[in-house]
Amino acid sequence: MSEEHPLVIQSKVNIANTLRALATGIEQGTVRNYEINQSSNGSITVKADSSDGKARVIQTQTQMEGYTHTSTQHIEKQKPEARRKTVKKMINQGLTQTEIAEKTLYSQKTISNDVKKLREDGEL
Repeated sequence: MSEEHPLVIQSKVNIANTLRALATGIEQGTVRNYEINQSSNGSITVKADSSDGKARVIQTQTQMEGYTHTSTQHIEKQKPEARRKTVKKMINQGLTQTEIAEKTLYSQKTISNDVKKLREDGEL
């Protein structure tokens, strides 16, 4: 059995720390909704919403032999004008309305209405 490199161990510690922080948030009531998913490629995604529903954190860690990638997204609800600017950028990046909804904390219907408004205004 080969010995694990200290950085690989640190990577495993990072995901464990994320799960501990999530558990603490749940216990303290600062986390309202949360999801933990592991995909077939081994990546782990932890998504947690604040108790007031105005913020979301999504952390994804992908591990393969010799490679670990961790990304963290901090998301806050925006007012309509700012949200539409964000929606426009995300549409231009090729994201779907469902993906945008997850990243903006609004429903897919709201995002659909934003897209309609942007098209009416000639911005898309």
